[in-house]
Amino acid sequence: MNDHTKFSVAIIGFGRMGELFYDELKAAPETWNILYICDSNAETREYAKNLSPNSIVIADDTAVFEDERVDVVVLTALADSRKDRIDRALKSNKHVISEKPISDTVEKEWQIVDEVENSCSIVAVNLPLRNAWHNIAIKNFINSGEIGDLAIIRVCSMTPGLAPGEGHLPEGPAFHDCGMHYVDITKWFADSDYHSWHAQAVRMWNYKEPWWLQCHGTFENGVVFDITQGHVYGQLAKDLIHNSYIDIIGTKGIARISHDYHDAVVELHGVNHTEIIKRKYGDKNIDVLCDLFAQSLKTGIMDKRLPTVRDAAIGSLYAWKFLEDAKNNVLPSIGSLSTLEEIKLRRSHLKNGYGISRRKK
Repeated sequence: MNDHTKFSVAIIGFGRMGELFYDELKAAPETWNILYICDSNAETREYAKNLSPNSIVIADDTAVFEDERVDVVVLTALADSRKDRIDRALKSNKHVISEKPISDTVEKEWQIVDEVENSCSIVAVNLPLRNAWHNIAIKNFINSGEIGDLAIIRVCSMTPGLAPGEGHLPEGPAFHDCGMHYVDITKWFADSDYHSWHAQAVRMWNYKEPWWLQCHGTFENGVVFDITQGHVYGQLAKDLIHNSYIDIIGTKGIARISHDYHDAVVELHGVNHTEIIKRKYGDKNIDVLCDLFAQSLKTGIMDKRLPTVRDAAIGSLYAWKFLEDAKNNVLPSIGSLSTLEEIKLRRSHLKNGYGISRRKK
């Protein structure tokens, strides 16, 4: 490390997530120095130069891995580029914060797990639901015994969201790119491994991949789950809306959360305690991730609250398994590609919406 209290960072990939990381890192100048910003797009690099004139803005990331001043590499470019960059980061003794999924195939993801777990580098993955205050409140309530024995976990996230073909192709269809978050958080609540499942999906608008999927099943400890995810929720409706919740049911009580992406409401109904908590939602919780990561760098020990590459690989693996199962259970196609083109055209003009890339100023 160059400095035990301040760490130099290189952000590779300066799209929506790269800029979100930039905002949070910049907000803590006592901890982070954004030394490099790397992006292959010339227009994006010009934008980055204006936004962060003290950073070195480059197209080729070679210098990032050769520069001994770089302590941490933040990987927000597409999934098919991540394994190579994680490999180079480990070889150059750098630490890594990676977006999910950590690669574009299951095989590469498990190679990364082996490499990281046999290295001295601290590597965390952005699985933001684990860092969300509302999910932590629910997990603590479960552990307190207030709802009795955990029995059922119901997770739903349906938004207009990222439409097919809007980039992210290496990340897979909606239930893998986004849905693996919900696969991961459901397992986190259950504190067990997936045991059995049955999935049903729909090929909305006649697109080649399913864009809505529902899966239910069991964990090895007997807990039952259902997960519903899709970016199919009223894309062409006059007023955009979504439906998102987590509903935890025990033998004696319940805990649940709903949100509107601005505020979250947690309802805790236990045998001895009832509480309603309303706070800001928190969105990607990148500030929490970066803070825990900085603490880990200072101690040299990865904080147990940080999501690991193993967590990400498991979430990705089962998201793919559920998608594959759905393809074997009748995969209806509803709608037409012409409707999908209408959706893409509308989204290209939206200034505010679900999964919209941040418009460059």
